[in-house]
Amino acid sequence: MNKLRKKIVYYYIIITIVLLIAEWNLFHLFEDHLAALIARFGISGELATACGILAMMLLFFAVSVLYYRKINQCVADEAQRQIRERSLLFANISHDLKNPMSSVIGFARALENGKVEAEDIPAVYHSICEKSLQMNGIIQKMFQFAKMESEGYALHKEPVELCGMLRAVVAEHYPEIEAHGIQLQAEIPESEIRICADRTELTRALDNLITNVIRHNPEGVGMLVSVKAADRRIRITVADTGIALPADSSETLFQPFYVSDASRQLKDGSGLGLAISRRIAELHGGRLYLDVQISGYTKGFVLELRDDGSSGS
Repeated sequence: MNKLRKKIVYYYIIITIVLLIAEWNLFHLFEDHLAALIARFGISGELATACGILAMMLLFFAVSVLYYRKINQCVADEAQRQIRERSLLFANISHDLKNPMSSVIGFARALENGKVEAEDIPAVYHSICEKSLQMNGIIQKMFQFAKMESEGYALHKEPVELCGMLRAVVAEHYPEIEAHGIQLQAEIPESEIRICADRTELTRALDNLITNVIRHNPEGVGMLVSVKAADRRIRITVADTGIALPADSSETLFQPFYVSDASRQLKDGSGLGLAISRRIAELHGGRLYLDVQISGYTKGFVLELRDDGSSGS
């Protein structure tokens, strides 16, 4: 929808400039040749002026029709895009919920029919709980993504100390990092970096980036988490030595419900984490992008924010 708005404004500006230039040239052309027209056709000055005004009105009408058709086409294209995205959304929701839901139903039926040995019951209950949490995670991310795409959504910004926030996010994931044998290298300055941001949403974005490394790579990979402030920009990098990504996936990765084939083979994912993180970055006036040229790492995601001038030690 934001792209549609930008297109409408863009075409409006272009059409307005073209119309003004055309009207200006037409006016001066008519003014320069008014006497010649009166002499040649033997018409009065009032009639000649009326013809000039009519020509300008016809030009305005023609340009207006052109603008209307262009905007109408843009709206139609946007509507078709949304229909395709909605269809893809439902298809991916069905796909991602199908496996855990089937497992929960199968385990529950087995328990109900007494087909589970007594010693296996705790393990079955654990599996039901894990699959239920997986489905809940997908639903929660769907809700978050839909909320952030809604028209009335707004951030609740406040002064935030970025380095401390990032350390807290890494610490929260440290048990998982250790369990997967991930070699963590943290390059987080001891000095404070203060920005104005939505603490909850920015934490969510950072959490998604770290979770992405853990879930979509083999065990034992290296992971870099770094923060750098320079040239009025703050760059947060989360890189890894895991599965390399093709160069043409730099944009598709951030599409809702996109999960690379290699990652999906390792562990199911909702495909919403990166889409949500990019949207959070954009709402903060920044950006999130893939970088495959980080020395010593196969890939990295860089969350870049504007430095509002409140950084300090």
